[in-house]
Amino acid sequence: MAVHFIDNSVFQDSVSTQRMRDVFDENTMFQRWLDVERAIALASGDLGIIPKDAAKRIAACAQVDKIDIEAVKAHGKVTSHSLMGLLKDFRRVINHDDARYVHWGATTQDIVDTGMMLMIRDAYAIIEEQHLDILRHARPLLETYRDTVMVGRTHGGHALPITFGMKAAIWLDELCRQVERWKAAHERILVVNIIGAVGTFASWGAAGFELQKRAADILGLGTPLSPWATSRDRMAEAATLCALTSGTAAHIAKEIYNLSKTEVRELEEPFTAGKVGSSTMPHKRNPVHTEWSIVLDRLIRANAGVSLEAMGAENERDATHWKAEWIVVPETFSLLSGSLNHLDVTLSGLWVHADRMFQNTGMLKGLLLSERAMFVLAETMPLPEAHELVYQASNRAFDNDTYLIDELMVEKGVAGVCDRSKIEAALDPRSYVGLAGEIADRVGVRIDALLKTP
Repeated sequence: MAVHFIDNSVFQDSVSTQRMRDVFDENTMFQRWLDVERAIALASGDLGIIPKDAAKRIAACAQVDKIDIEAVKAHGKVTSHSLMGLLKDFRRVINHDDARYVHWGATTQDIVDTGMMLMIRDAYAIIEEQHLDILRHARPLLETYRDTVMVGRTHGGHALPITFGMKAAIWLDELCRQVERWKAAHERILVVNIIGAVGTFASWGAAGFELQKRAADILGLGTPLSPWATSRDRMAEAATLCALTSGTAAHIAKEIYNLSKTEVRELEEPFTAGKVGSSTMPHKRNPVHTEWSIVLDRLIRANAGVSLEAMGAENERDATHWKAEWIVVPETFSLLSGSLNHLDVTLSGLWVHADRMFQNTGMLKGLLLSERAMFVLAETMPLPEAHELVYQASNRAFDNDTYLIDELMVEKGVAGVCDRSKIEAALDPRSYVGLAGEIADRVGVRIDALLKTP
């Protein structure tokens, strides 16, 4: 029976994706450990540390489907050791005297850390692909809504007009930066940790560096300059990248969530037939995808904190910190993949109510353009005086629920110097969006470049 939602048959697709669950599946983990044992054996055989025939035999048997997983579990219950059970059954599978060369010179953390890096590498590729899928699917928003006028909000209130194309561009530009962060960290994070008991390579002698390099090449990972058994910054960086990306997903989701509220209703998650929002209120269309991105962000950021705590590991090995990663790394990547999936579904099918967006620009009866009205007046008077006149008129408009233009025209300092029609023209939100369209264009160019990059 599943305990965690990631493994719950009903809810697992709400919090993760099947592709990412497969990466960190128990059998996959054991296979990655065997992959590391295989690489060490092959490298050792090439260097004459163990017989070459033994290395080939070990490599040929390094397949998890030959392992008796129940025997491995039973062994672990007796020994309380994470790897010995697998090694014992692996030697049984080999069924030859060459089995004595399995794990030659290695230590448990060599296998577990490097195996984790293999899983992170596969997870890394999925996250990068999801990034690009979102950018590809959301890219049309920039063109379709480049000039769609809506309210720009600051401090929770109406400020000045913007376009939805610009708002979407800001979201996607942030996601572009996440793509670049993941690319930049790739080589720094994805390395082996094949170093021996305390990181001196003593069991392999002078061939230690070369063995590490050859094993890394077999596995498709990089080689570190120094041992990192207690230098956990790579794992912490991976978790932090997850948190940063999750933060972007939650930022976008929160904006859509707020703009989909009934009183605003400028945006909506895609709605499909059969989707139910409430067990008792038939009319409800709840924003489930954005809600999940927001919820998962809290968990992912908390996990990043745990990974940062693990950087306090001591001496040359410290399981009191290290083992926390066994839990939070698979969980973090699984949750992030789920969050990005929700974001992709939301943005690729987003309902944009352009008419409602424009309608909401008039909600404050001209106050949305108070800045522009001030600048029109400043053509005939000092800016501070214009600000004060518009400020007083705005306060009356707020208090009396009247139009800004009417309150301005009763001001003695306004009617005598400025024609009503000029101010009315200035209060058209479509005429005061600045370079919003150009911002959308610029981000579109950036996205196109990223999508073309191999």
